Amino acid sequence: MKSFLKTVVTVLGKIEMALCMALIAMIVGTISFQIILRYVFDSPIAWMEEIVTIAFILLTMLAAAVATKEKRHILVDLFPQGSLSKALGVIMALVTIATLVVILLHVNPVLKVEMRRTTISLPFNFPVAFYNSIPLIYCFSSIILSLAYDVIFERKDEQEALV
Repeated sequence: MKSFLKTVVTVLGKIEMALCMALIAMIVGTISFQIILRYVFDSPIAWMEEIVTIAFILLTMLAAAVATKEKRHILVDLFPQGSLSKALGVIMALVTIATLVVILLHVNPVLKVEMRRTTISLPFNFPVAFYNSIPLIYCFSSIILSLAYDVIFERKDEQEALV
C-alpha cells in the first residue's frame, strides 16, 4: 500500500510539475507575443490577456499542490526539531486536510453557478468552472492525498520531498 501510494503521489507530482512548466512557458510566450503585437504592429489581441489570466490561475493552483509534495510550503519553525515539532506538523497537516475537505464538501453550489457562466472575450466560450472550481477540486484532492500520505507514512522518517 505504501509503495503504491508513494508511486501515485510521485507520478501526480511530476505531471503537475510538467504542467506548471508548460503554463509558465505559455504565459511568457503569450505575453511576449502580445508585447510585439501591441508595440510593433499596434494591433493587440484582446483575448490573449484572458488566456494569461486563466493560465496564471491554473499555475497557482498546481504550484500549491507541487509545493505540498516537495515540502516547499511556508514553514514557521518555532520549535527545535524533535517530537514536539513532529507532533505539531501532524496536527497542522490534519487541520489542513480537514479544512480542504470542508471546502470540497461545499463546492457543489459554486460549481453549479460556474457551469452556467462562461468566459467573456475568448474566441470560444466555455464555463468558468473549467478553470476555477474543477482545477481547485483536483488540486485540493491532490494536496489531501499528499498530506495524508505524509502523515501516515513519512512523519516517522526524516522529512524529504515526495516528488
